[in-house]
This record gives sequence, structure tokens and C-alpha cells, in this order.
Amino acid sequence: MRPLLASLLLIVTSSAVATVPAAQNYSDQVAKLSDIQQRAVMRRAILDGGQYCRQVLSTHRQGPYKNLVMWTAHCAKGGDYAVYIGPDGSAQVRPCADLAKLKLPVCQLPPARP
Repeated sequence: MRPLLASLLLIVTSSAVATVPAAQNYSDQVAKLSDIQQRAVMRRAILDGGQYCRQVLSTHRQGPYKNLVMWTAHCAKGGDYAVYIGPDGSAQVRPCADLAKLKLPVCQLPPARP
């Protein structure tokens, strides 16, 4: 029974590797999500980054920065954040207020949605 389990695991693993998006495609996949799904992705990244965000009210794909893609998120009771998405789907989060002193592009936040 173990050889069967090992071969099933190999099949599942190899098919998962084949579907991993290439460099900028991860951010493109996020851009294709519905508005509520984009806000959920950004909130999860912000919380995983150790920041506070009760609810993401709006998101905006700002554009490339080095090998990352910069997104902005406006939070209710938590502030505004820049979320840098890497080619592997990883995210780095910085408060928008800190970007100027870090010499990073400033946040261009869209108006909050109702």
C-alpha cells in the first residue's frame, strides 16, 4: 500500500508544480479575482505581515517595483498599506506612512468603496 501512496503523492505533487504561475503571473491572477476576493487576499497578507486591518475597504494594483508588484490596500481601523507581491506569491507589507523614509514609491490609494 505504501508504493501506491507514494506514487499518488508524486502525481499530485508534479501536477501542482506544473500549475505554479510564472514570475509576474501571480499578481495577474490576483488582478483577475473579484473585488471581494482581492480584498481578502490583501487582508490576509497584511495580517500575515504582523499588521492590523479590521477590513480592507479598497485595493489598487499600483505597478511593478523591481521584481515585485506593488498593490495598495486601504483598511478600516488599521491604516493604509503597500503590499509587494513577489514572483513566488510571497508578500511583503509596509505601512504607507513609512514608504517615504524607506525610499520606496508612495502609495496611490483609490477612494474607499462603500
